[in-house]
Amino acid sequence: MNRVYPLTLTVCICMMVVLPRISFAQCNCAPGIPATAVVNTFTLAPTSQPSADLTFPQLDPSIGYIQCSTFGYTINGVTTTNVDNLAPSTALLPHGNPNYSPTGRLEYIFSLNIGANLTGPGINITKPYSQLYGPDSLGAVGQPDAHITYGPTQIIDNVSGSVNVSTNPAYTGNGTVTLSYSISGGLSTIKGGLNFNQNIQTSYSGSFALTYYWCPNAVLSTSIIDFTAVPNGHSVLLQWIASNQTNNTNYEIQISPDGKSFASLAQAESDPASTGTTAKYQYQYNADQTDVGKQYFRIKETNGSGQITYSKILLIDPNGNSREGGFVNYQVYPNPVVNTLVFQFNANQTGRYLLELVNTAGQVIQQKPVTLTGTSQIRLDLNPHPAKGLYFIRTTDLTHNQRYVSKVFIN
Repeated sequence: MNRVYPLTLTVCICMMVVLPRISFAQCNCAPGIPATAVVNTFTLAPTSQPSADLTFPQLDPSIGYIQCSTFGYTINGVTTTNVDNLAPSTALLPHGNPNYSPTGRLEYIFSLNIGANLTGPGINITKPYSQLYGPDSLGAVGQPDAHITYGPTQIIDNVSGSVNVSTNPAYTGNGTVTLSYSISGGLSTIKGGLNFNQNIQTSYSGSFALTYYWCPNAVLSTSIIDFTAVPNGHSVLLQWIASNQTNNTNYEIQISPDGKSFASLAQAESDPASTGTTAKYQYQYNADQTDVGKQYFRIKETNGSGQITYSKILLIDPNGNSREGGFVNYQVYPNPVVNTLVFQFNANQTGRYLLELVNTAGQVIQQKPVTLTGTSQIRLDLNPHPAKGLYFIRTTDLTHNQRYVSKVFIN
C-alpha cells in the first residue's frame, strides 16, 4: 500500500473552520430535512408537430444519488377544427328521422375530445379536454355551406401540475434524459351521422421543470477542506487540507470509473504531533496511458474511533468540455467565503455559463450569467451578503449542457 505523508503543519486549532455535517441518514425529501434540489427547466415554443421531445440533463453521480424527483408542468393548447359535410340533401327524409331538417340541410352536433400526453421514465400524464360544437346545419356535399370551422379554441389554458417521479436509473448519468409531449384525440358526432370529413390543427406549448432532490453518496467529512485534483498530462495531483486533526486519523485516496464503486490508491496517517492542528497532504496519481475514461477521486477519512467520513467527489474527464482537449476540473475559493468567491476551471473555456448560489433548501439566493471567451474564472460578489452558513455553488455550462456543484461555507 502506498503511503502519503503531510507536507506542512499550517494553522492551529484556534483558527479552524468547522462546516455543518451533511448526513446520509438525514437526507430525504421529508419536510424539514430536505435533500438538495437541482432544478432543470425546458420551455417548448408553440408547435404543431405530432409530438415534441423534452430533454433534460441527468444528475451526475459525482454529485450524489437521487433521493426523489418531481416533474412540474404548465401547458397550453389551441385547436382549430374544420368539418366538411359529405351527405346529400336531407329534405326527403321523414320527419321522424333524427337527421331531418326542413331546409334540406343536415344538422350536426360534434364532440371534440383531446388529450395532452406527457410521458417518460416514471411519468405518464394525460390531461383530457372536451368541447361540444353545434347544433349547426350544413349544406349538402359540394355546396358552399357544406363546410364549417370551429376555433381557434383554447383547449388547454395554462394547465399546471406536478407529479413525483420514481427514482428511475434513467435520470442518473452524465448525459440527458428525454420526455415526450404530444396531443391526441379527434372529433365525433352526437347528431348528424358519420358522413363528414374532419381536419384538426392543434398548436401546443408549455414550460417544464424536472427537479432532482439529491443526497451525498456518503457522510461528508467536516475536516477535509480544499480538496483539489489538478491534471498534468497523464497524471493527477491530489491535494487536501485536514483541519483539527485527531490522533490516529487515516486518509485513504480512492478512485472510481463511475463515481459509485471506488478502489484504494494510497493511504496517509496523521502525525500524532499534528493533533488539533491543520495539515496539508498531496498525492500524485500516474494514470495508465491507455486509460482515457472518466476518473472520480475522493478521500476516505477514518478517525481514531473508527468513524468513517468522505470528502466530496472530484471528476477528471479527458473528454469533457475543455475545448483544448484537456481534463475538466474546477475549484471554488476561498472557502469559507467572506465577500467574493471565484469559480475556476483548470483550463480556459468558451461558452455561456450560469453561476448560482443555492441554499440547503434548494433556493437560488444569487445568480450571475456570464460568457467566457478563452478564460477560466467566474467571480461572484456576495451583494447583498447572505446569512452565514452552508451553501452550494451550482455552475451550469449552457453551451455544452454540463453542471458542476460545490459546497461552500459563508462567513
